[in-house]
Amino acid sequence: MNKFLIILNTINGFIFIVLGLVWIISPYDAGANFGILVIPEGLGRSSLIGDVGSYFFCIGLMMILAAYTLKSIWFYAPAMLLSVTAIFRVISWAAHDATFATQFIIIEIVLVAILLITSRKVSGN
Repeated sequence: MNKFLIILNTINGFIFIVLGLVWIISPYDAGANFGILVIPEGLGRSSLIGDVGSYFFCIGLMMILAAYTLKSIWFYAPAMLLSVTAIFRVISWAAHDATFATQFIIIEIVLVAILLITSRKVSGN
């Protein structure tokens, strides 16, 4: 079970790194995956690509570091970022008339669960 969870976290980490790199290589394609059909100009473009790209890249890197080092603390940072992302998505729906992003929220919650379960399993070793 532990080996399966470690492999799953590693695969998820690589997926997130690729998502981060796509924001640098092709921000229009990356944005379209998340419903962002217009990439702003100037400082807005820099902020969108830099902030969102680094978000995905760093979450992926932390997932891989967690799987590689088996230090439970490394599982908490990406779990926290993904949890807050899901919470902020719900708030954006409730307070700002955004579309409720069901598919993204479910993925984020599942990933958080996988990260926390894996952290508990490896800290028990």
